[in-house]
Amino acid sequence: MTRLTTIALALAAALASSTATAQEVPTFGFPAGFSPLKMDTSADPRKDFTRYAAGKWFDALVIPDDSVRISGLDLMSKRTDVAVRQTVEEAARKAPTAAQGSPAQQVGALYAAGLDEARLKALGNTPLQPQFLRIDAITDRNDVAKELARLSLVTNEMLVMGGTITVGIRDKTRYIVAAGDGGLGLPNFEDYLKPEAARYREAYLTFVAELLVLAGIPQADAQAFAVKALAMEKRIAATRQPLAEHKDPDKRFVEMSYAQLKELTPGFDWDGYYATIGIPLPTEVTAIEVNSMRERAAILAELSLEDTRMLLKWEYLRKSLGGLSQDFAQPGLELTRVYFGEGFQLPPLSKQVFNTIAAKLGHPLGQLYVEKTLSPESRRAVEDMVGRVRAEFRVRLEKNHWLTAATRKQALDKLDKVKITVGYPDQWIDYSSVDVRPGDYFGSLERITEFSSRRDLARFGGPIREDEFVDPRSTLPTVINAGYNSLRNSIEIPAAFLQPPTYDPKGDPATNFCAIGAVIGHELTHGFDSGGRLYDEIGRARNWWVKDDEVKFVAQTGKLVRQANAYQVLPGLHANGALAVTENLADVGGIAFAYGALEKYLQAHPEENQVIDGLTQEQRCFLAWGQMWSDKARAGYLRQVTATDAHAPGGYRAYAAAQHEPGFYKAFGIRKGDPMWLDPKDRVRIW
Repeated sequence: MTRLTTIALALAAALASSTATAQEVPTFGFPAGFSPLKMDTSADPRKDFTRYAAGKWFDALVIPDDSVRISGLDLMSKRTDVAVRQTVEEAARKAPTAAQGSPAQQVGALYAAGLDEARLKALGNTPLQPQFLRIDAITDRNDVAKELARLSLVTNEMLVMGGTITVGIRDKTRYIVAAGDGGLGLPNFEDYLKPEAARYREAYLTFVAELLVLAGIPQADAQAFAVKALAMEKRIAATRQPLAEHKDPDKRFVEMSYAQLKELTPGFDWDGYYATIGIPLPTEVTAIEVNSMRERAAILAELSLEDTRMLLKWEYLRKSLGGLSQDFAQPGLELTRVYFGEGFQLPPLSKQVFNTIAAKLGHPLGQLYVEKTLSPESRRAVEDMVGRVRAEFRVRLEKNHWLTAATRKQALDKLDKVKITVGYPDQWIDYSSVDVRPGDYFGSLERITEFSSRRDLARFGGPIREDEFVDPRSTLPTVINAGYNSLRNSIEIPAAFLQPPTYDPKGDPATNFCAIGAVIGHELTHGFDSGGRLYDEIGRARNWWVKDDEVKFVAQTGKLVRQANAYQVLPGLHANGALAVTENLADVGGIAFAYGALEKYLQAHPEENQVIDGLTQEQRCFLAWGQMWSDKARAGYLRQVTATDAHAPGGYRAYAAAQHEPGFYKAFGIRKGDPMWLDPKDRVRIW
């Protein structure tokens, strides 16, 4: 992971924020999990449920300078940061005497090297120079694709454009060859095109030029190339697929012959590319962002060889910032401030380093973290809840009144085959062969990355082998998140997510069912949402729905689009219903399954159906959901994520899904005419 190479990475760092000691993680005077103290009982739940559920909590929240948002989940992330930092610090103490290649040696040595800012500053751009010299040696355009392939091995990313392997989109029994377009520097491709985003583009010019100067490029050359880079990326942005279409595999993934790929991208040496990364030349490929690939090829054909070499240096540089000194983080910080305000600060170096360790050595770090934080009892309790929430979904599918028998049968089969893993993988990835050298931060990162790249590519032609808990943004054991993978029909719930406010081993049934249980239901629903329903029980891209059922489904989800579009995020800015429809549907499913599973649990365990703090279990259920999503965010952040993030703002999520559940109205006496009342004709009852 690089440090602030794009706003997306800055944002990821910002939301987790700083760490030092457990005492320094703010509490704002409230417990970490559900608490009636967070409520504003002067508010009327029939009028403003979000305020009623968490008004005092909201008033107390203060957004730190190095963050763009603060919430219970963000504070959970801060507490996790403390635990992770303590884990890596302990590993650093043990590393000198630990067995070579052991998790403690690798994590500890990498952490110590990353914290040695004096050495990194003294090295400056020296670590970049070996690759820069190789790029400067290119004298033949036919070598450009080979060099991009070689650079992809040490960054584990596509630069400009390139290829890799993946499990078949429609045939899950084999690996296929994929080709795609590289990424863009700004987080939202529309920022390259919209007139009102001109200030972002101006800031991006400065960002590119300053980084190139730090990398050793003369200032005049750096500034001239920055203009060219922005022009190239604007051309690519104009060809990008709309974000709302990314969930549709028929639009996202285009199958073509190898000959057609070459016709699409004339002048790009795909033979040399695939040979360099060690893949036999394919007869067919699956392409992603076809129009952008066509434009990339046209740009490469137009560029002089000198500009092409500069482009390769820039692409390599922006993917490699994480191993360099803090000087290389400053341009990204300034760009981030243009988006989110002058008060924004970088997280501490320790936070940046262990974020990088999580991205590069996620499993060795995860092993050390899980040993200290996740008890077998908590894992078993959540696994039991998984079974109850899945059973509730199954009952609803069996009784579903609008699905045809054929669709229902396949839906039940898909639900039964969802693999749900709690906490950590069944099999950890073994990194012990990687040479993580004391004091060699940049080199160790590149060796780890190349190991991962080659390990992935070596699968081609062999049996399917899927790693679990490997996504540094969503499923590593140290990540605050949970994720459904439509290509595998699987759900992973990281160990770090099993703490308040999502799960409390001492909590009552309602506050756990309607927090972590609702998250489980949310992820299960993703298998049957607007995108997930286009994949079958083993993750193949296959539309198994009867046409009439599709029509009814789309009509129902249209209600969610209209509901979200009516919500005002900021004055003049409304939620993006079309972009957020899958997440909003997952919220509806999550709270519905959790509430239903809770009711059945209480029927079987009447002794636990207790009124606590004057609140019934039903009331505590919806309040726990509302408190979990309540947050406070900067306006610049809200404007950015409303355009690009499929998740609606927390203030909306705190109540909107509950409006589709009849138990919500019963729990708080909400009647027709109340602001929280949603007319039955506008409620979604898909599952």
